Amino acid sequence: MWGPLSEDVRRSLELLLAGDTEVDRAYRAQIPHARMKPGCTCGCPTVDLRVDQDAVAPGPVVERSPVIADGTIQGSDGQYIGQAMVFASGGFLSTLEVCVWEDLGALEPPLCERLSG
Repeated sequence: MWGPLSEDVRRSLELLLAGDTEVDRAYRAQIPHARMKPGCTCGCPTVDLRVDQDAVAPGPVVERSPVIADGTIQGSDGQYIGQAMVFASGGFLSTLEVCVWEDLGALEPPLCERLSG
């Protein structure tokens, strides 16, 4: 059930973790060592992530929240339609959660093209 990251998930994680903080750099380094599987049964693009913990160091544990990065999702008209959040657990990427406020069906174009800071 676990498979390689899709191009969209990989690019979305890179965009959401594009900053120059210790947290961004550490978790961005985990992306090449991550695998994914569907994380929700509703059909949204949320995915669970699993990192090969023998291949890369853990990132810093953020005490205030398991959300280490987030960004807004824009509709085709540029309007805010939802949020994408990157979760970590125990120093490793765990989930790319996608929350869209209305049932819009599939997000076209891919999620990574709808993200903004």
